[in-house]
Amino acid sequence: MPYATLPADLMPVIDAPPTPMISLGPGGQYLALVHHTAHPEIAMLARPYLALAGLRIDQRLRARRRLRRAGGLSVLRVADGAERSLSLPDGAQVGAPVWAADGRRFAFIVDQAEGVGVWVADAETGAAAEVPGLMVCDVLAGEPAAGGGTVRWSRDGRSLLVLASPVDRRALPEPAAEPRLEETEGKWSQLATYQDLLQTSTDEDRFEVLATSVPCRVDPGSGQRAELGPPGLYHMLHDSPDGTHLLLQRLHPPSSFRVP
Repeated sequence: MPYATLPADLMPVIDAPPTPMISLGPGGQYLALVHHTAHPEIAMLARPYLALAGLRIDQRLRARRRLRRAGGLSVLRVADGAERSLSLPDGAQVGAPVWAADGRRFAFIVDQAEGVGVWVADAETGAAAEVPGLMVCDVLAGEPAAGGGTVRWSRDGRSLLVLASPVDRRALPEPAAEPRLEETEGKWSQLATYQDLLQTSTDEDRFEVLATSVPCRVDPGSGQRAELGPPGLYHMLHDSPDGTHLLLQRLHPPSSFRVP
């Protein structure tokens, strides 16, 4: 059958860009707008991924699989409605803004060829620059709005707290021929079923390689970093109100083969 399209008068409605995601900075002086395309590109949907531990992971990015094209960021000054678009690399895929306490600067992730980088922008000038030499791991961390995220500002706004990718990234283990054992006991179970779970020890090893990160404090200008803990499977990090302590949530092996 030939490919069918909607009538011409309906196509502008289908292809209209979605409403941008809005993030209001502290103090209410600036808005950051994340602009999405109406539909993901075929190349984005066709990228290979691994289904592990209830997640779908882009093994080249070492990040969660992307299914929404977010290619633009702009900042709007609330007082007069003036809007500036940030200058970003062609084809950039960006993440949600993370504001500093001053309400003027914000950080955001940008997908690159071999990993996920971090950029910092100034809402007043619209200037944006990459944090040199920094790659982060967002396999386990959730969105900033949900209390997660791979990037946070320190309380004093002088540094970034990140879940960085290890400098020496391990190669993924090659899949091996392994038996998969399932046992039935002939009784009712209250256990829910999930998709994309770990199935073999190789799956477990691959997941650990892809999800491992290092908690670091990073200077946003120079990229100089200080490691704050050993490599591990970290979910999130927060610093204390006085900035002297760090709260980390971390997974410890063995991994589950029954729940995500």
